[in-house]
Amino acid sequence: MRYKTHVATSMAGGAIFAKILSIPFTVFLAVGIALGSLLPDIDEPKSFIGRKLFFIAYPLKKIMGHRGLTHSLLACAGLYFLYSLYPSSFSLGLFIGYACHIVGDFFSVRGVPLLLPFTKQRVKAPITYRTGGKGEIIILLLGFGCFLGVFILGGLLQSFLLSIWEIVSFLEYIIQ
Repeated sequence: MRYKTHVATSMAGGAIFAKILSIPFTVFLAVGIALGSLLPDIDEPKSFIGRKLFFIAYPLKKIMGHRGLTHSLLACAGLYFLYSLYPSSFSLGLFIGYACHIVGDFFSVRGVPLLLPFTKQRVKAPITYRTGGKGEIIILLLGFGCFLGVFILGGLLQSFLLSIWEIVSFLEYIIQ
């Protein structure tokens, strides 16, 4: 899955999660989700995040290969552990985005090694898509549409705008 699709589907998943659990959809949650949705691909120097952090991506790819440990349930558990140590909207967003990325790649033709390091076997859903294919374009559009629908119609826009207002007010207070 390409980075835009990961971000769109993860934002949709995060919005649904926030709506169901009545969690405020703040700027910090959204930034965490977006970053978390990109993070598993840090093991691929050609990925969006890998190009930005190439000094991490190249060694990781050499050691683990792409879609190795970064695409496992163990890595997801690590992000959840981080959230439990430092609970915040941002760390929760990182976990949600990361988990949504793994779910998205689970539906790809290549699948993911969910149980790594216990087994290298990749698992995939019965219905899959090809990265960059027409199926992924449909997933991107559905993810974006779902996010907008839940965000606007589900009432998440208000908490998002309120969080922006709080940031602006805080910055205004610091500057004065």
